[in-house]
Amino acid sequence: MTLSCEKMKLLQSKEIFENSADFVYTETILNEKKVHICYLQSLVNYKDTLDLLVNQIRNVEIDVDPIQYITSSYNAKVNLSLDELVESILQGMLVIFGQDGQENVVLEPVHLNNTRSISEALNENPIQTSLDAFTEDMNMNVSLIRRKLRTKNLIIQSHSLGTAYPRELSVLYLKDEADPKLVELISNCLNENKMMDISDIQRLMKVLKQPRFSLVPTYVTSELPVAAKHYLQDGRVVIILDHLPFAISFPAIVTDFWAVKTDQDHPLPFMILYRIVRILALLVALAMPGLYVVLNAVNPELLRIQLAVSITNSREGVPYPVLVEVLLMLFIIEMVIEASIRLPKSIGPTITMIGGIILGEAVVQARLMSNFLIIIVAATTIAHFTLGTYMNSLSIRLYKYVVIIFSACYGILGLMSSLVLLCFYLGSISTFSVPYLSFTAKRGKSNE
Repeated sequence: MTLSCEKMKLLQSKEIFENSADFVYTETILNEKKVHICYLQSLVNYKDTLDLLVNQIRNVEIDVDPIQYITSSYNAKVNLSLDELVESILQGMLVIFGQDGQENVVLEPVHLNNTRSISEALNENPIQTSLDAFTEDMNMNVSLIRRKLRTKNLIIQSHSLGTAYPRELSVLYLKDEADPKLVELISNCLNENKMMDISDIQRLMKVLKQPRFSLVPTYVTSELPVAAKHYLQDGRVVIILDHLPFAISFPAIVTDFWAVKTDQDHPLPFMILYRIVRILALLVALAMPGLYVVLNAVNPELLRIQLAVSITNSREGVPYPVLVEVLLMLFIIEMVIEASIRLPKSIGPTITMIGGIILGEAVVQARLMSNFLIIIVAATTIAHFTLGTYMNSLSIRLYKYVVIIFSACYGILGLMSSLVLLCFYLGSISTFSVPYLSFTAKRGKSNE
């Protein structure tokens, strides 16, 4: 019965992958016994793997079954079900069936070198700190963090999510720093929704029961292992997703707007200076466009007479109301930012710089925008990208339009109300029971 069952598994495996050009079924001789081997040649270096097996079995007695020897000598799995065999092949494992298909064994082969090597960060600019960045290989990313945190308190949990498109992820935290309740809530979400596919970050957030619509992100991403190390030391839980060169840290808190973790590699006075600049940039990015609308359209009496005359002269001949003028210019800047991101890196900065200069000068000469507004928009755009993370800069880019609408409707009172409303909104957010307005996520300190 066992013989026919294993033969059936072999035949069914060949049938399942019959339309896969990279699937290989072959027969070879190990220790003078014929074995059947299945693997994906796009993932497995078969020649090196076979050479390794032959060299290991060369000195073994002839009467020893090669399957039994491989089982005892390697970290191999024996007699798996058909579904487990298919999943193992898809993961890049080597499946060996014994002579006449009596039993099967799955072992880790020598893989093809098709992963990107460790290089410098492409999206973040580390200064006076480690330059290595994450890759698409989850195990390599975990090892990068392990090398930077040589402590027995670093806990690493592995999960596999999805049925149609399975994907691996690792959950990392420091046992002496992370809140046990935070770890438990994340683990419960992953276990309850382990059948859901996570082909992208939005689906991962759905698995973790995070809100789909939120003005601020509930997580922080980084492609720097040194930043992930600081997040772990801050009591956060870091998720490493296979094929994603970023670490996802939970929860996000308000200090992420101005506190870049690599600042701690600089002297304390410099770190304080950086963070003061980012806090001021946060206020500029939020309030500056709305303040321009207030002082031009609703409450010009707040200005000194000389400045009011200067701004009025700069808008002479502009055919649009102030609100339309601001929204139109900001929309153009949003397009320039998106174009600079999507264009090839070799020509992106040149095209956007030339386009910005020509466009800015043309709209002023055509009297479609005021010179003063060009200054406001430039300062606001620069302020966006001084914030802690790119995700936080996106949330501020979004909320500034709310501030502009409130300012156009209610003047200075609307400007102040929109900022107070943002504070109330941030105060109402909590991620895995950690309030967003916390200054740390460490155990027992998140509510201080």
